Amino acid sequence: MTEEGPLDPEYKFYLPPVGRYVTAGADEHKVMLPQIPLPLDQTAEIEPSDKQLGVSLYNYLRRFPDCPRCEDYAQLLQEAFPYYLTDIGSQIIMLEAKDVDAPYVRRKISYLKILVLLNPENPQLLQKLGVAFFELGMIYVELIHVRRELSHAVNFLQRSINIAPQDTTTLNVLGQICYLMGDYSAVLRYWQGVVDQIPDCAARELLQQRIGKIAAAQHPKRPLINDLEAIGIATEHFAAKEFDAAAEIMNRLEEEAVIPEELPSPEFFYFLGLCREKSGEFSAAFEAYGKSLEIDPMHQASSDAIDRITSDSIK
Repeated sequence: MTEEGPLDPEYKFYLPPVGRYVTAGADEHKVMLPQIPLPLDQTAEIEPSDKQLGVSLYNYLRRFPDCPRCEDYAQLLQEAFPYYLTDIGSQIIMLEAKDVDAPYVRRKISYLKILVLLNPENPQLLQKLGVAFFELGMIYVELIHVRRELSHAVNFLQRSINIAPQDTTTLNVLGQICYLMGDYSAVLRYWQGVVDQIPDCAARELLQQRIGKIAAAQHPKRPLINDLEAIGIATEHFAAKEFDAAAEIMNRLEEEAVIPEELPSPEFFYFLGLCREKSGEFSAAFEAYGKSLEIDPMHQASSDAIDRITSDSIK
């Protein structure tokens, strides 16, 4: 069977000759290179330097953390170029300090995947990765892929809970995802596990109330994820400048009132307003932007949209 090439044409594979090593650490100890194809930037020399090998390996792995031989590459990175792992930790801390934005969350996911390759039984890392996928799936511009991202989230969170079964954060997020998926029996199991462990507080009381409603079958009749995917379809129509189609979906979701009631968000009404505005429904758009500000008075995009409509109506 022929060897497949790298996942990006900017790279080539380098097969180290027997006995090739790199020097690592302050003591400059030797680390033998494994006899496997290593990703190498196309601009690197035929016989690359240690630095060229390290840079290429690091950049390739953070772009393709699920690539073939990813575990071998991560292990080599740890043994021969450990300073890149320090950089990964710093990058994750920096990204967690930023607003939840799709490109930043994707970068964080790539870095976390590398760390999980090196620590596959670390429940905290698995939890962080699962939560990151949950965050990514719930970003409005990513809702077209919400089912895929939540499936990834469940995978890593389940791995985490299998190792640390009493972790309340993991139990809570799994409960949230199962609620979106419509698996209410699982929601009861996960959230009850949280309630049984945390002290009396407002959060515990709120969770008990939600458990009571689910037990009484006072929950959405169809999985919320279906409506989230519908929003994702609307965003695709919007991006293709099919504004009437996008507005039709969003108007239906507002009329049904399930998403606004279950997942109140300024982003829902802001996007509804955009769809209406682009469809020429300016009064209805103004109303939607106002509802967005009722949820979050500091939602700047909605404030700007109201000013824009008001200004245009005066002209």
